[in-house]
Amino acid sequence: MKRRKPKPSVSLSELAVLHRRASRMNKPSQSHESLELLDEVLEACPAYVPALLLAGRRLQSSGSRGPDETRSGLRKARRYLQQAVLASDRSAASMVELGYFLYAAEGSTESAERYLRAGVEKALTVLEDGWSGLIDVLYAQGRLQEAMELGKRAQLLFPGSVRIATALTPVMAALAASKAEPTQLPRRRRSFE
Repeated sequence: MKRRKPKPSVSLSELAVLHRRASRMNKPSQSHESLELLDEVLEACPAYVPALLLAGRRLQSSGSRGPDETRSGLRKARRYLQQAVLASDRSAASMVELGYFLYAAEGSTESAERYLRAGVEKALTVLEDGWSGLIDVLYAQGRLQEAMELGKRAQLLFPGSVRIATALTPVMAALAASKAEPTQLPRRRRSFE
């Protein structure tokens, strides 16, 4: 039995460049070339989620020649989107993309709803975490008013969020302290000698 040579490894940055090139090919006439680039990326790294998502999307909209090719493309799109859900540990983007596919391409409203709801819930969790972290960072930078405005906006969407309330606590205390202190000129430092 003849030994197969291992494929030369491709760096992640090279894969990202190929993916970006494919993502810029938006014209219908470029669909085939875009899919070839994405196939190249996925051959090198079958779990590269951005390429799985884009390939799934492009396969749905690529101009097929006939019904057999259309069915084959949709099966491949479904497989890519399912792989994206698995490879990304059920990321919000991958679940939303699969949900859209299940509804638009297969007419499966119940499955689509499950994936879309799960994707939205994950996205909201990420948004809450992101806003909480951003409030913390703005506070650390002394941008209290901006942190407070962001906190109010976050509380509209997440009224019972402990994370948002916890992030806002030092901001509100600092704002209250700055309002309570009268504006004074700095005093000279006293020597205790």
